[in-house]
Amino acid sequence: MKKIVTIGGGSGHAQVLKALKEIKGIRITGICPSTDSGGSTGTLRREYDGGGYVGDLTKCMVALCDDDVLARALVFRHQDGSLRGHSVKNMRFHALEETGGLEAALREMEKICGLGVHKILPVTNEKTELCARLTIGNTVLGETNIDTLAKNPLWNPSVHAIADIYLKPEVRASRLAARAIEESEYVIICPGDLYSSIIPTLLPRGIKTAIQKSTSKIILIINIMTKRGETDNYTAVDFIESIEKRLGRKADYVMCNNASIPSETLVKYSLESKAVLPALRRADDPRAIPVPLALVTDDGQVYSNPDVIKKAIKNILAKD
Repeated sequence: MKKIVTIGGGSGHAQVLKALKEIKGIRITGICPSTDSGGSTGTLRREYDGGGYVGDLTKCMVALCDDDVLARALVFRHQDGSLRGHSVKNMRFHALEETGGLEAALREMEKICGLGVHKILPVTNEKTELCARLTIGNTVLGETNIDTLAKNPLWNPSVHAIADIYLKPEVRASRLAARAIEESEYVIICPGDLYSSIIPTLLPRGIKTAIQKSTSKIILIINIMTKRGETDNYTAVDFIESIEKRLGRKADYVMCNNASIPSETLVKYSLESKAVLPALRRADDPRAIPVPLALVTDDGQVYSNPDVIKKAIKNILAKD
C-alpha cells in the first residue's frame, strides 16, 4: 500500500479525504491542527479541558466513514438547550478521551467510523495558542480571533494584514504524526484557511524536519477563493510561497482550480470581500495541475470537488 499523509483542517481536508477513500491500494494518515478555539471545540477546551483538535479531527474521521447513516448522525449538531452548538461526534470523542485518554479515544473512533487501515491524528497533544502578528505591529491571540479578524469594523487590509503566524508556547509535534510524515510516500497539503488551518498544522517543532527528512512527493492543493482578513489580494504564487516557507521544501505538484464559477455565486462571495484565486497555468509553473476543482452547491457554497481530486491524485499515483 502507498502511504499518504494529508495535512490541514476544516472542510477542505475533509473533501480531500472523501476523494482519497475511493482510491484502492493506499493507506491514509490525516494530520489535523490542534489550535481550534471556537465553536464546540472552543467550549470543550475552555470549560472541560478538551483538546484544540476535537472538531477537525472528528470531521476528518467522519469524512472517511462509509456508513452514510452513521456519518449523518455523528455530524448532527444540537440547535438548542444546554448542548446547543455541540455535535454528536465532538461529544463522543470528548467522552472517550476523558475516560480512556487520547490514544484510546482515537482507536475507538476509528472503530466506530470503520477507518480500517486509515488514521486521523492531531499534530500535537500539547496545549498551545495560535498567534498572529499584523503588519501594523499588533498581535492577535487565538485561532478564533484570527479567523474573524476582518469582522472588526476598524479592520483595514492595507495595515492589518497578517505578517507572521506562530504558536505560544512552542510545542512539539506528536511522535505518531512526525513518524507518519517521515515514512510517507506522498504528503498532500489540503485546501483551507491558510493562517488558521493549514499553516498551524505545520508549526509544531518536528514537522518541518520530518518533511525535509522524508523522500515523499508533496502535492499542494491550493484554495479556490481568497479569504477576507487572511489572504486578501493573494495570488496562487503567494499561497505556494507561504506554505513552502513552512515546509522547507518545494512542492512537486500544485493542483489548482480552472473551472468557472457562476456570476451569482461570485456576487455572493464578493459581499464578503472574497474573490476567486486566479488559476496557476502550466506556462507559469510546470508543477501546476489545473483541474475543474470548484463544486458549487445548490445554496451557492463553493467546495473542492472530491471526484475531481480523486481523478487527479490517481493520475499522479499512476504516473509515479
